[in-house]
Amino acid sequence: MNNTQKRTLRRIILEAALLLLLLPAHARADAYQCTATLPVEVRTAGAATAERFTITLTPEDGAPAPAADTVQIQGSGTASFTRLVYTAPGDYRYTVCQRAGTTAQMTYDATVYTVTVRVTNQPGGGLGAEIWATGATSEKTGLLLFQNRYDPPAAPTATPTAAPTAKPTQGHPTHPAPALPQTGDVLPIGLLWLLLAASAAGIVVVGCCFANHCK
Repeated sequence: MNNTQKRTLRRIILEAALLLLLLPAHARADAYQCTATLPVEVRTAGAATAERFTITLTPEDGAPAPAADTVQIQGSGTASFTRLVYTAPGDYRYTVCQRAGTTAQMTYDATVYTVTVRVTNQPGGGLGAEIWATGATSEKTGLLLFQNRYDPPAAPTATPTAAPTAKPTQGHPTHPAPALPQTGDVLPIGLLWLLLAASAAGIVVVGCCFANHCK
């Protein structure tokens, strides 16, 4: 066997050895994964409401997508984005927010969360995931909370109705009764003298008639 044949045989052996090494690696990679779940919560203050609120999750920079990118919560409650599968270590980011509805008198929480899923190798083998989020502030939080409020319109105040004015009774006009003379009324002095003079004249006439009759 010449040198050329020896070199060819040596290259074939090396390639076969590399292939044998890669095949187990691919098999291990298929089982080398972890999953994560992102829980969210909605709290609605004020009056009770039957509205269903929609929360959305958007993968960033090619991060694995969940089984469903939206969840709905009626009134107040919790839900989760599930089946987030990771097969390699790294940081995976998502945006989580609430869709604003159209209900009048409803205040929708407009917080936008940036969620980070950090996938790392575990000491005992396999992968593990750590999850945190930042919202309106830069502080990390493990709770994706949306706080809404519903304030129904106030009932209109009834305007008081004025009582009807009583109309005067229609009928015959009444005349005031004549005033009776009071006991203490004072008569004019001239009238008294006139009455006395009339009385004296009457006495004289009666006297004359009586004298003539007696003759």
